[in-house]
Amino acid sequence: MKEKTKVILVIDSDDENSCELQEALVNNGFDVLETINIKQGRLEAPEYYQSASALIGQFRQVKTLYLDTIASWVQSKPCPVILFTNDDSSDAIDKSVKIGVNAYIVDGFNSQRIKTIIEIAISRFKRFQSIADELHKTRQQLEDRKLIDKAKGILMKSKNMDEQEAYNVIRKMAMDKSKSMADIAQSLIDVMEMVI
Repeated sequence: MKEKTKVILVIDSDDENSCELQEALVNNGFDVLETINIKQGRLEAPEYYQSASALIGQFRQVKTLYLDTIASWVQSKPCPVILFTNDDSSDAIDKSVKIGVNAYIVDGFNSQRIKTIIEIAISRFKRFQSIADELHKTRQQLEDRKLIDKAKGILMKSKNMDEQEAYNVIRKMAMDKSKSMADIAQSLIDVMEMVI
């Protein structure tokens, strides 16, 4: 049996629409871990946030305070964000996109489409995270390569080695110390900077 998608619901009022959204989520197989009325000034991430699969907001108007609060939560733990609102202003949409909102639905929700909207938003989020992780990995590899090249240059100059010999020295030190070549390269650079 498939595990229910766990969501946190953030609202800005205790009206009938909020109850309907919560009911629609439950009826569509979602597990609402917590409902937070953001107007009450609760700005810390809720207790169950770390285990949530998505963050869903329902706001009459998308205010900067709401977006800042959500942005601080997703900064600590990235999470798909879906907003249902009546606010179709370009400014609200632009600010929402900048903080990483994955779906921005104007004019409320349709209980028959809610499951599809949330699943698409979660899928988009996962795809984006995969791309972001790959980009981070590529950047890290490039930075590591720069460190290793710099350390090789130091060894070549100070020990009168050719490039392959310098590379082999760094690789052997890394294997002997069970560290990455980048860590060894950084150590060599740090030592040489202290000497100079």
